[in-house]
Amino acid sequence: MKNATGIGMLAAITFAVGMVGLNFSDGIFDLQSNTASSYSEGSSILGHIEVIHTDSEGNILSYQQTDNAIVNDGRNCTAMLLFGANSGCTAATASGLGKYTVIGISNGSALAATTANTVLPAEITVGDGLNAVTGTVGTFTNSTADSDPAVQRISNQFTYSASATQTGNIINAAGLFNQTALGADRGVFALKNFPSSVTMNPGDQLTVNWDITIDGSDAVS
Repeated sequence: MKNATGIGMLAAITFAVGMVGLNFSDGIFDLQSNTASSYSEGSSILGHIEVIHTDSEGNILSYQQTDNAIVNDGRNCTAMLLFGANSGCTAATASGLGKYTVIGISNGSALAATTANTVLPAEITVGDGLNAVTGTVGTFTNSTADSDPAVQRISNQFTYSASATQTGNIINAAGLFNQTALGADRGVFALKNFPSSVTMNPGDQLTVNWDITIDGSDAVS
């Protein structure tokens, strides 16, 4: 019965966020635009992140969404994929770069407000179901008209192990990477501090949906 309640609640939230972003973590409503700020004109690559926290029985504890920052490494590597190697991309070749489908989360200090970031501070690497993993690549939304962006979603549901000894694990940020292994050869595409931190207890789940949008709505002539 609790799962049915959670599903109904999620449907209601989905309807609501079609108009605005909604964050009710800790009982606080925080309205945010559901449309990335650069959609209106010009060409751009945009990121949008959705974070859903549920308990072990599927009850929704918080929902939040926000735009994210495409960092310098992500921009440079995208240019490399389109036009050839450059000195600003972590990977030397397109084949070495791979795909940006790995999602990692952090329980440490907040990200600095700069797109020069190359790592996710205090990224979780100790296991318990919260380590970075290759996410599920969802259905690609094709651009078919002048005003239509192309959108790709990457998702993962982290399940905090029921046997974990740490309660109150505070998750505050996420990153989108090209590989799970840490190191100088790891590429980062996007990073984002959560609007509100998420406190996870053993058995909780955290779903991260990452939408990457390629938009260019200016008229050809």
